[in-house]
Amino acid sequence: MFRSPREAGIVLRHLRENAGLTQATLAEQAGVSKRWLVNFENGKPSVDMSMVMDVFATLGFAFDIVDDRLDEVE
Repeated sequence: MFRSPREAGIVLRHLRENAGLTQATLAEQAGVSKRWLVNFENGKPSVDMSMVMDVFATLGFAFDIVDDRLDEVE
C-alpha cells in the first residue's frame, strides 16, 4: 500500500527490480519514456495517472482501494 507519489515510486522501483527489468526496458514495455519512469520512481507528484496504471499493469499489478479509516479504529 502507498499513500504518496514518493511511496508509489518506491513500490514500483522494488517491483521492477524484482522482475529483473531496467528502467529502459520497463518504460519501453509500458509505452512511457524512460525520463517519465525515472521521475515517477523518484516521487515526482505530477504524473499522469493513466501512465501510472499502465506501468503497474505491465508488471502484472492493479490498484485496489483500501479504507484506511479502519486503522483509526484499531
